[in-house]
Amino acid sequence: MSLLRHITRAALSVSLCVISFCAVAAEMNISASFTPSATNPENGAFTNTTPVSGYCATWPAYCPAGSFGIALPLELRLKQPIVANDVPRNNPYFGLSNKARTLPVVNETTGEVAQVTFRISGFSGRYSLAGNDYAWVGGSYSSPNSPCQNSGPLVGNSNWTAFVWRVTTAEGACYKVSTIDRTEPSRFYEMSIAYELDTPDPLKMSSGIYKGTAPLTIGPGGNIDFGDVYVASDTMLNINFALTVTHELKLTPAAGAQTVALQPCPSGKICSEDEGKANWERWMVSRVTPQLTGRSAFTLSSSGGFTVFLDCADQIGKECALTSDNSGQQVPMKVTINMPDNVVDMQTGSTVTGRPLFIGKTANQNEFTAKVYGADKPGSIDFLVRQKDVDTMLSTRPDTYRAAVSVIFDPNIY
Repeated sequence: MSLLRHITRAALSVSLCVISFCAVAAEMNISASFTPSATNPENGAFTNTTPVSGYCATWPAYCPAGSFGIALPLELRLKQPIVANDVPRNNPYFGLSNKARTLPVVNETTGEVAQVTFRISGFSGRYSLAGNDYAWVGGSYSSPNSPCQNSGPLVGNSNWTAFVWRVTTAEGACYKVSTIDRTEPSRFYEMSIAYELDTPDPLKMSSGIYKGTAPLTIGPGGNIDFGDVYVASDTMLNINFALTVTHELKLTPAAGAQTVALQPCPSGKICSEDEGKANWERWMVSRVTPQLTGRSAFTLSSSGGFTVFLDCADQIGKECALTSDNSGQQVPMKVTINMPDNVVDMQTGSTVTGRPLFIGKTANQNEFTAKVYGADKPGSIDFLVRQKDVDTMLSTRPDTYRAAVSVIFDPNIY
């Protein structure tokens, strides 16, 4: 047994680590965020974090389904009298940006670009001095023309009427045509919009804050057109978007996994210390050189993308090296990784088993992403000394070969 203890021992320490990483236009701010959740790992979507305001905050039951509501920081004032049964543009007229608009949002740190799609899906406001005024084509403001649709009952008193309309994607503006002449200084105020927001897949985005702005012109022929008899308090509306992505990349080595003793073992297997001793005994009889293998297990909580590479105390080519205590002789060691089942290769989308790791970070090499969020999912680092290199090690026995290997998980590789 004393001979077995001194034939050849290969030991290495493993370190696993994570690298952390004119007139002023009216403004509207829309925000959304993504943070992975262990209680809802299938979630791969942003959550709208914009505070609800306007009509949807005051009367939420009447807000268009599937939409979010936000106050519109504008007022409209009548600039000339309204003539009975005039053309729509010479009446209360709301040409809204009802088509989906796609715009870029840019990561403030990395410059990475993603796309959001935004559409106005509802409109509401208060109309002053309306009272119980039904002198409109089609009746009161509860009955807008197509493409708008009523979304809730009128609310008001003798001084104002509040209404809310659903805005479809069909062509055309929404309006009400007066059946009487109107000269009173009427206005629209406390206006708000409902909107639909389509966001990108956060699992394909790096962590950070993504910002972008949709500049909308206001006025006749503009992105938002209020017709020809009402004037808006601003001529430009900037809708500012901020998307916050907070990925998780937490690596936890298994107990004792930061020190690995390589054992003689058949190809493709990992052997225990007892199995390794039995395999050395077989070698003493057969003289058929084994290969040496070992494993360092870990759990990974991950979302988003990251890359994995090596840093080694000694190296041969792009591989880490084991070094002899006696002579300083070195042999190469192959390091491979087995990822949790929620992690895939970023380029191919395939699962990751037995993937060779190399020294240094190289573009498009060993880049991975979580297809869904995974919490404390098991993975491992495998080590292999090839048969011909074990022959070299045996030539200096009794001896011990050592290596220090850092396996680096680096997020936000975009």
